Amino acid sequence: MEHTDLELYIQIRDGQPHEHPLSADNLKLAFPDVDTENLPETFAKFVRVDTPVFDTYEVYEGVTYQWVDGVVKDVHSVRPMTDEERRVTDQARAAVRATLAA
Repeated sequence: MEHTDLELYIQIRDGQPHEHPLSADNLKLAFPDVDTENLPETFAKFVRVDTPVFDTYEVYEGVTYQWVDGVVKDVHSVRPMTDEERRVTDQARAAVRATLAA
């Protein structure tokens, strides 16, 4: 889910997001000459996106900031587990169930 209620901006260097997003208030304090209604190429609007809910057999690999439809957003990476990771997960879950059953 996207969070559009909080006004966020991010610095742009060499066309790519740089550092972490700033709230509108912090942007105005740190960069008083930046007009949020007419952003220079060195800043972009940022949209926060919730971390997705993923399946037992998926691995969350992290978040990056990427351009999506003219704004910068959180882009979360999730991948399927390898066969080995699934085996280890299944063993760990079986061990927990055995402990709880005892």
